[in-house]
Amino acid sequence: MELFPESFDEMLSQFAGPGVPPFILSDAFPGDLLPLPLHVRTPVSEKKLKPPIYITQAGFQDLSVASGSLAPEVADKPFGSGSQIRTAIDRIVGSAAEGQLFELDIEHLQENFETLSVYVRSDRYLEQVIGCFKALALTGFGKKSSSGLGAFELLDKAQDCDWLDGVEGANAFVTLSHFVPAPHDPTNGRWRLHVTYPKFHANPVSNVFKGSIIMLTPGSVFRTDTGSPRPWYGSMIPMSRPEMPKAMHYALAFAVPVRWEERG
Repeated sequence: MELFPESFDEMLSQFAGPGVPPFILSDAFPGDLLPLPLHVRTPVSEKKLKPPIYITQAGFQDLSVASGSLAPEVADKPFGSGSQIRTAIDRIVGSAAEGQLFELDIEHLQENFETLSVYVRSDRYLEQVIGCFKALALTGFGKKSSSGLGAFELLDKAQDCDWLDGVEGANAFVTLSHFVPAPHDPTNGRWRLHVTYPKFHANPVSNVFKGSIIMLTPGSVFRTDTGSPRPWYGSMIPMSRPEMPKAMHYALAFAVPVRWEERG
């Protein structure tokens, strides 16, 4: 298969169908940090811990084979916040409005973090996924990418992460991505909700707003007592537009198997 095929119809049909999705993506995490699974007892701290709470990759691995009663060491806050002064646009003339300024809240990686890590599962489309990331790096991603925010570059080749799947006796999964559960997904678990207002990237359609979507956050955990956890859960949400009739919003869970032993 060519790196950039003439059509993505085959891939989209697999996403829309009942079978295995062509690929699964995690959220982007700072360095080697991962979200604290929500079935784990929150560590005692003098400061009130606000989500998201991150732990090291090694700590996450330990928790995946242990019970939910452990209290791992929490990583330093990887993100900082600030603001930028921007000039408002006069909607009549389409240029900067004289004397009208506003502040834009932004987040950035702290100085001791230099990279973000994304985890990918795919049997056939890994090279295509990497190619899409490289293409996206040319423009940046997310809100205000047109003004320079959201710029990134790929720094390393894909690396094997077998430890994400090798948990013997797993009876639950932790999601590494925001997701929307499918009708028959497990419901016995612990989760946190997040309301998002996504838009189409780079304005490819006349109506770029997708509306509001309630998603479960990374670190949410669910029991799968009827069997071993699957590599993915969640759903794809149809977002048809006249310009893109097959468009869908990605809302699948990158599921990591864990052992969850309830203890008093």
